Amino acid sequence: MIDIVLNNRTKSRAFERAFFVRVIEATKSFLKIPNGHTAEVGVTLVDAQAMQKLNSERRGINTPTDVLSFPLHMEPIKGYTSVLLGDLFICPEVVRAKAIQEDRGQRARMAWTIVHGMLHLVGYDHEGSTNEANRMFEAERTILSALNL
Repeated sequence: MIDIVLNNRTKSRAFERAFFVRVIEATKSFLKIPNGHTAEVGVTLVDAQAMQKLNSERRGINTPTDVLSFPLHMEPIKGYTSVLLGDLFICPEVVRAKAIQEDRGQRARMAWTIVHGMLHLVGYDHEGSTNEANRMFEAERTILSALNL
């Protein structure tokens, strides 16, 4: 099970909590959560201005992006059963614009964004090497095909 703390700081109500839960639960087999443990992830929806500020401060890129992942990489604490994965910041405005640009549905694009961010939380990377990128993109395809959106 994955506990999700969802914080919507936007006016967008296009995606209900159940959508985030369904997509994040679909990533479970790729998260390496120890048996008998649950995981926790924070998801914050922000507007383009807030995302641009975060992207500038954290990555030195002064434009808004669709998702930023902030992993915690914590091992389970002895005596506790929850593993803290980290936080995702998602900008629905950018997701919507990319869906239009790619001529695909907004729900499909948001699902990809969530999956992409979740994989980053557990160490997948597409910028380091071609092999790592292929590994990450294959995981995305597997998860998204299981969701059947």
